Amino acid sequence: MTTRPKKDVGERGLPSLAQARQERRRALVFGKVRFRAMTPRFWLWTATGFAVFGVVYWKISQGQLESAKSKVMAKQRAVAQSLEPKIRPFSDKIEAWVMALASNFEGEHVADDLDLTKVEKGPGVYLRLRLENAKTSKDIRKASRRSLQDGFTSCMFVKKARLDPRSGPKCTAPADCDPGLLCNEWGVCAKPTQPYNLRLAYGAMGILSNEWSDELHEASSELAVRVYDRDLDRVTHDDVPIAIEILSRARYFTLVLDEDPPAGLPPPLEIDGGAPELEEQRIQRSEHAARVGIWDLQNGALLVRTRGDAAGRFVPMGKQAVQDPVTMAAQQRQVNSCALAGHVKSAVGRARAATVKPPVDGGAPDGGNDSIDGG
Repeated sequence: MTTRPKKDVGERGLPSLAQARQERRRALVFGKVRFRAMTPRFWLWTATGFAVFGVVYWKISQGQLESAKSKVMAKQRAVAQSLEPKIRPFSDKIEAWVMALASNFEGEHVADDLDLTKVEKGPGVYLRLRLENAKTSKDIRKASRRSLQDGFTSCMFVKKARLDPRSGPKCTAPADCDPGLLCNEWGVCAKPTQPYNLRLAYGAMGILSNEWSDELHEASSELAVRVYDRDLDRVTHDDVPIAIEILSRARYFTLVLDEDPPAGLPPPLEIDGGAPELEEQRIQRSEHAARVGIWDLQNGALLVRTRGDAAGRFVPMGKQAVQDPVTMAAQQRQVNSCALAGHVKSAVGRARAATVKPPVDGGAPDGGNDSIDGG
């Protein structure tokens, strides 16, 4: 029996298909895959789809952002309607007095019925500004954020409680403090000191200002809007009630306007980790003239108007005398401010002495027992 030779078994299918399969296998093995070229129409429709999706997403995000802003603005308007009748008349009266003293100094004035002891010990509010920043209400509100308790308040007023305003929990914003405490000028959570610094009140009243509303309108994210919302709640519930209570009890308003030194501001020093001195601090450590006004908040009467030199001298003593320029500048500010407080007391004393009637028939002058502590 004979067998026929087997025929060579060829590849199945068309040779072109087999070649394509081999190329795909090689591409998978070596990590090289060829994509079929896409038509320009495909890429055009793809780009159009992405653009439409981006526009729709932006529209939705902007709508949500504007809705969040509208809710906060509605809350701010409700707060303003309830608080402005209590705060705005006070601030308008204060700002009118500030601008009057800044525009023209009309000469020395001491009220005949002034009792300086009551001013020194009574409840009061205090504001210190650079003269250049006291010409308009907008400038006053902005510059009031830099009004500091200083050597003038220490030497002018008698504080009932000797509490160190620099001791307490650290803070950078009012929200860092517990209810009833304010973030003061030393970055510490503490109770309001006497006299009450209007810097804190203006900070609380900032939520009622157009500037606050403009900043809210410019917020670019919902996270930023939530920050403004929390700030509004915090100030409304804690800071504003404290400010209203203190302002309603205050009897006297004391204002200090620092004039620029004749030779101009000295070069700034680097303080607080490299931050430069404020312009107000540079003025206060230089010899300069300053205007001081004191008003009775109950009847609006001007009690004191005077202008004097804020110029004092101190001499470091001992082996451990401080030589650091920043510390010496701070000490000079305190000495200059204390000298200005001494000038106010002396001005009141001179005015009171001038009103004393001359002695009659060799007797004691009328009012001889009426004296004012001149410091």
